[in-house]
Amino acid sequence: SQIKNLMKCVFRAGLEIKELVYSPLASALAVATPRQKELGVVVATIGGSTTSIAVFEEGDLLHTAILPIGSQHITSDIAIGLRTSIEVAERVKIEYGTTRPSEISKKDEIDLAALGAPESEIVSRKLVAEIIEARVEEIFEKIEKELKKIARDGMLPAGVVFTGGGAALTGLVDFAKKKLRLPASLGYP
Repeated sequence: SQIKNLMKCVFRAGLEIKELVYSPLASALAVATPRQKELGVVVATIGGSTTSIAVFEEGDLLHTAILPIGSQHITSDIAIGLRTSIEVAERVKIEYGTTRPSEISKKDEIDLAALGAPESEIVSRKLVAEIIEARVEEIFEKIEKELKKIARDGMLPAGVVFTGGGAALTGLVDFAKKKLRLPASLGYP
């Protein structure tokens, strides 16, 4: 019924729908090359509330899944961990977020007031990175679990291609290479 309602809205706006495409498939069609699909690739779209994956092998779609965890969960974790608002946590994630806590000095700090907090509060950038790393690791574990279901964990020559807003986190690609044991890259149309 949601799809029918959406279609009705589009038609009433005077537009014509040429085709409906499943979201993970649409992302994969936009970023994965025919060569990657032939070799074997997983396209992972890290969105706000979900992460979707599409696995291709020998040019064919092999498996898709929508995982109920996305970049908003990272923001929520930061907000809880730093005891700040969602808005400030989002800015912290975008401006200072990384999945590499080992590369950050314990002395490196962030003043939340500069990011919109009502009063000055100094927090450790390393703590922020540890919070992000934990949630990204959980996302990767869920992706790996899906790949295990189809016996493709660590077995896709073209690796994983990341898209979506959550894929912009610094260090995500290198972290994925270690955790998923696959080549990893950011996808571009």
